[in-house]
Amino acid sequence: MPMPIQINGKVITLMKPYTKANYGSKTVLTDSTFEYVELWLKRQSKTKAKEALFYWQQSQSFYKASQVLPIESKPLTAYYCCMNAAKALLAMNDIEMENISHGVTGKRNDRSINIKNHHITYSARGVLNHLSILFNEDRNKTEYCIYDLLYNIPCIHRTFALTYKNIPELFVPISDIVFETTNTIRKKAYLKFRIDSRYNNGNSLRYFPKCFEKTFDENDVVNIYYRSKKRVEWDIHADIAKRLTALDAYHTKQRKNFYYILGNKRLWYIKKELPNNVHIIKRSSITLIYGVMHWLSELVRYNPDVFNKLLSSNQNWLIREFINICLPQYIDEISCEITGSDIMCTGYRKQ
Repeated sequence: MPMPIQINGKVITLMKPYTKANYGSKTVLTDSTFEYVELWLKRQSKTKAKEALFYWQQSQSFYKASQVLPIESKPLTAYYCCMNAAKALLAMNDIEMENISHGVTGKRNDRSINIKNHHITYSARGVLNHLSILFNEDRNKTEYCIYDLLYNIPCIHRTFALTYKNIPELFVPISDIVFETTNTIRKKAYLKFRIDSRYNNGNSLRYFPKCFEKTFDENDVVNIYYRSKKRVEWDIHADIAKRLTALDAYHTKQRKNFYYILGNKRLWYIKKELPNNVHIIKRSSITLIYGVMHWLSELVRYNPDVFNKLLSSNQNWLIREFINICLPQYIDEISCEITGSDIMCTGYRKQ
């Protein structure tokens, strides 16, 4: 019979950080992500922690400014909040920050009020490029359409689907994600999760990622479960340090297949693999949000009349939701990457 794997009596689940997930840490409950990470950085002995702290404090200042600015000005400070938070993460990963570029460029003379006509280029160097390398994403110079970038961001996907009603939805909600041992010798483990009952249908499951396979749960014969095809060595008699090293490497490879939305509880999603859908982009929320926020900040600075027209177009709710929802989502994800911990809000978040 398969069994969930445990460390010190704790059942192990998927963690929010893409890299260096600390399975020895407990979930952090806080009403201010910024304050927690600031105090965490102050406790680190690493030389780069001081530099990271400087960027993190700048990011917090820009975040606070963004909360009081009107929507017409907010993207400018929101972008610098994102950029400096990214620099804090990169500094902790020993990336040199001196004279580093933004890593993304746009066409400032594009005056269209249709986001399908706006494009930006992810550069082969700069902050965004280093983020791409960190998350093992495409690090080559690539042009993206703003429409496609927004389509692939989970936390505003419902808003996008309501704005563009004919586009197929990408994300399937899942829950009960655990690492479970095989039911043979129990020396290997895999990730197992339950599909939300609303999506237990052929239309949703037909395009489920091929890296997963359908399975079952002996204690739940009603719901549908999936598990990762790839396994990780997990011998309970082996040295715990070696097991954790193997688990960390396995987690890093598997984490890119899962997406979460910031909330009072863990909200996880799987992204469909839709054949012939040219709008799908294989990137994390972090690098997607960074790119779009830079584009908006450029509009506010250089083409404010175009930005104002966007806010009066049929895309206005999508743009507003992106600015208001994606900024805290981005900071939450960066915070988890910096600390290696799962950070959850207590119900009231003052940032």
